[in-house]
Amino acid sequence: MTERAAAFVASLDEDQQDAALFSLANNARGNWSNLPNGIVQRSGLRLSELSESQRRAVHHLLRASLSSQGYLKVAGVVRMDQLLSDTFANPPEGLMGVDVGGFQPGPVGPNPRGVTMFGAGNYFISFFNDPRREDDWGYLFTGHHLATSFTVTGGRVSFTPLFLGSQPLTIRRGVEAGWSPLFYESQRGFDLMQALSPEQQRVALVSADKVFDVAAGPGNREGIEGFEGLKASAMTAEQKLLLRLLVLEYVDDAAYDGAQAQLAAIRDSGWDELWFSWRGPVGDQDELFYYRVHGPRVLIELAWEAPNHIHAIMRDPLNDYGEDWLGLHYAEEHPDITPPN
Repeated sequence: MTERAAAFVASLDEDQQDAALFSLANNARGNWSNLPNGIVQRSGLRLSELSESQRRAVHHLLRASLSSQGYLKVAGVVRMDQLLSDTFANPPEGLMGVDVGGFQPGPVGPNPRGVTMFGAGNYFISFFNDPRREDDWGYLFTGHHLATSFTVTGGRVSFTPLFLGSQPLTIRRGVEAGWSPLFYESQRGFDLMQALSPEQQRVALVSADKVFDVAAGPGNREGIEGFEGLKASAMTAEQKLLLRLLVLEYVDDAAYDGAQAQLAAIRDSGWDELWFSWRGPVGDQDELFYYRVHGPRVLIELAWEAPNHIHAIMRDPLNDYGEDWLGLHYAEEHPDITPPN
């Protein structure tokens, strides 16, 4: 991972390095969002500003940082955003072929909004400390529906916060009909809820009201206080297995060492200390629901934003951005802008 990061940074010219390199103490690490680039501007270098060889180097770094499943998810999020760009740039014909997950482009003029707000070129990479020269360093790769934040220090790797979203969640039509980069994030939670007894479901169900976003998204890292729902210690062995599969769906997005270290932290704090909660409709997988898995060393949330549109996040309450290791604390941006409907 360090080797791939160093190779990418070495490929940058002086101006690019000025734009991409920050101090590890810089709060630009918290400058990420689930909103499109046209609404919230990111720090760092945009993919569209890089040469093809540099873009390949970015993918080399992502593959070194993520597992095979994690890399395909991240690439899938970017692919879906390019689909949005292509769709919104060619209305009304484009909208006829794609269910865009509840977000419409609005009036389209000579410069369609989708061209500037969406697309694979609107993802940014930034580095915190120089991986060629410093042992402690990190990087952020972020854009619409995506934030992957990695920290390397003392031979250890942190990979939270990890934000993944998909709009659309599943391609509905055409030769790619059925393709979905984040199918299991939704499926694992639904499977666990359906496996609970009626009495357990009543405990896990915090509210029947729909929730349209994760609570601990960008700028809201302190937005969740306390645990809620059904504790894992009250689950059967089969239900605990489904809970573990749900957690693994997120943790195993990281490359092996980082994933194993995070699993060890969860294990040491106690698998039975996890809590599972639910909001919204219970029995219909196509309805908009929300779930949360919360424990001392992991926080996972998924929310359906609209039909065919989800947000999901994983955090480590004690070590996001490697803060516990580094002795630093990072403020996050909190965009108060709501995207148009």
